[in-house]
Amino acid sequence: MYDYVPGKSDWLAGDLPFEGMARLTGMYTRRQVATVSEDTSVAEALARLEAQGFGPVVVVNHAGVVMGAAYRDGLRSADPGAVVKAMMRPGVSTVRPSEETGSLVRRMDDMQVTRVIVTRSDGTLVGLFFASDAPG
Repeated sequence: MYDYVPGKSDWLAGDLPFEGMARLTGMYTRRQVATVSEDTSVAEALARLEAQGFGPVVVVNHAGVVMGAAYRDGLRSADPGAVVKAMMRPGVSTVRPSEETGSLVRRMDDMQVTRVIVTRSDGTLVGLFFASDAPG
């Protein structure tokens, strides 16, 4: 046992293990998601999205930090030879794996959002949270 100076909230936001009964977003996050870098071709990004079966494609930098997202409709209508950076949505909203699942699902319902990107406090990708994956 040791003191973790940044505290419990940072520990949980880092998607690290914990004890207790809390239902946190990280527990219900899909970890295997389609990812690309900004210089990936639109054709490759669309192929990865189709192979995954759900999306969006999350655009990450070399350190795994989320830079944006590319969505199926945009990828299908873009020039296949273009790079994802030219058509991705930068600055997408994200949540931490430490979010309480029930309140997140309620906020998503209010905003009519079905999925959200989950990142650690340093911006690195954890995965995608779908409201439909949360327990009832």
